Amino acid sequence: MNPREENDEPAPKQPYHSKKVLPGPEGGGPPLEWHYGDRRMQWWFSGVTVVACLLLAVFKSGWAWAGEWYVWAVLAAFGLIAWILPKGHKISAGADWLNTRGEIVRIYELTAVKLKGTAGGYNIHLYDVHGHEADTGLDLMYANRDLWDLVYNGIRHSVAHGAQTDALTRSKLQLGREHHEQDSGS
Repeated sequence: MNPREENDEPAPKQPYHSKKVLPGPEGGGPPLEWHYGDRRMQWWFSGVTVVACLLLAVFKSGWAWAGEWYVWAVLAAFGLIAWILPKGHKISAGADWLNTRGEIVRIYELTAVKLKGTAGGYNIHLYDVHGHEADTGLDLMYANRDLWDLVYNGIRHSVAHGAQTDALTRSKLQLGREHHEQDSGS
């Protein structure tokens, strides 16, 4: 059973853009599914930064600074930097591989699957037999159902064939203890 909510509406499929869709490994076949970021995160981060700077300035010294042009230039610079800093995520998957920001793993050859809690949800960390690792936000994987289905099938296969997991990962991904009884230490 896939842990995604059954009543989740799928997001519209993003078009293929060669600059946005990450390639697979040499000989790994073409990307079959992908998800890449949009500018919403950048606008949000930039807006929050500008509002926080404004609130800090008003709290520290009232509105006396508002008539100074250089203060507005500094505020605009902070907003621009905050808009540039968040890198858009890029994820693509082929029949047997996953590429997250250039980190490629073979999803049917995983040695470990881990979920780690973050402030906004969970990050999934995947490790394969070739020593490669990839990680991304689980919500980003869920954003494209077909991409998640490709990766989830590889995870289930790998766990059934001995990939290490822990209780949190088995619970959240609904992997079940019947596939793997051993908790890993990392």
